[in-house]
Amino acid sequence: MSETGMTTAHQLRFASQPSRTNLRLAAIERAVVYLAVFLAPYATLRFSELFFTFSDFFFCLSLFLLLITGRIRSRPLEQTTSIWLCAFTLLFIGIMLGSLFHGSPQRGLIVMGQYLFAYLILMVILIREDPREAYRLAGIFLVSVILIDIHGIITFYTVGYVPGEGKGVVTGGKRLATVLRNPNLAAAINALTLPILLFFWSSGRVKSYLALPALVIVIVTVVLTSSNSGLFSTALCLAVFIAMISTPRLLLRLALGAGIVVGGAALFGNKEMLPKTFQTRVLGALSSGDISEAGTFLSRAALMEEAAQIISEEQIRLVGLGADQFRERSVQSAPVHNIYLLLWVEGGLLALVGWLMFSGVGMLLALAILKVGGDKRALAAVVTTILVFLVIALFNPHMYARYWTMPILLCFGLGLTQLRGAGSTKVQIS
Repeated sequence: MSETGMTTAHQLRFASQPSRTNLRLAAIERAVVYLAVFLAPYATLRFSELFFTFSDFFFCLSLFLLLITGRIRSRPLEQTTSIWLCAFTLLFIGIMLGSLFHGSPQRGLIVMGQYLFAYLILMVILIREDPREAYRLAGIFLVSVILIDIHGIITFYTVGYVPGEGKGVVTGGKRLATVLRNPNLAAAINALTLPILLFFWSSGRVKSYLALPALVIVIVTVVLTSSNSGLFSTALCLAVFIAMISTPRLLLRLALGAGIVVGGAALFGNKEMLPKTFQTRVLGALSSGDISEAGTFLSRAALMEEAAQIISEEQIRLVGLGADQFRERSVQSAPVHNIYLLLWVEGGLLALVGWLMFSGVGMLLALAILKVGGDKRALAAVVTTILVFLVIALFNPHMYARYWTMPILLCFGLGLTQLRGAGSTKVQIS
């Protein structure tokens, strides 16, 4: 072989080495992000009292591997990425200005660090260009939630409440809390994850013999949590998703299925088959029409009234009182379980508008799918997830835990996959 040929061969071997290394690192990164997504609902698995979970650690490792292999996309959400960044900027300015003006900058940084991780870092990591990755990540999160539900149901009927355990899988009030250690949270996460299951089922990616038992597991879990907000969110999710993908054939099947269920319940079922706590917390309010019977409604309503009073007395407009300041001023020493009021009090209208813009990005994505004639099942998944998220926000304080934003981002990934499949390389806003 000539000297020139040997030099060329050597150069080819040298040039191919980084490529092989990147391929290996990419494979490792995929395994890491799969593990991170699977562990995301297990928020109780954390390193310390600081809200940094095992899942967060693997997400950080995934981000590092994406950086060193040059696989970070500059515009994960296509044209709407700038709106997403603008939304976070408004949220950041509102919370931080309020915190600085009222002497709590450290709390402001901690809270915004959590929002940064949940809304920006996860967006960069989870939104993938490869459609297979979008499906896998959504599927892994769905499987993780279903496994949590199965464990919870088995524990509810075999072990039950364990005194002295603190916050256990089953509460002292005989409500299923799952490993999340919170009944309302367990129900809400199931409602947020349900659109992913419905999308996979309706698109044929999950067969009925797997999807139907999974749906039953979700519904049973929500019932065992005896969560009014969770039950409402789940019902809303089912109703909106079905309405958006409905066809005469589907409606006929649903009518037949509903008829069989109702008939079976009338013949063989009775109210006593339902958990006692569900009868007291949920059915009591539904049958009497008195919403004050719906669990902890009165105490939460008092917090909402207190938040509205603070907004009026302090004349809070663009900038609020700062992170965690509502808890400091509240007679109950607790945050108001309504993120709209909480952000208004602590971050002002800047923070509230910024947070709402995150959902606005989802609606723009849905409009883009509609415009290009994309899959209506993906459209239903995006819209339903946003609606459920906004409803759940009525009953929760700051929503920076990863399990809140992951279903949103995963459904955005499914929607973007449909856009690219329809031949649209960018999300057209206009």
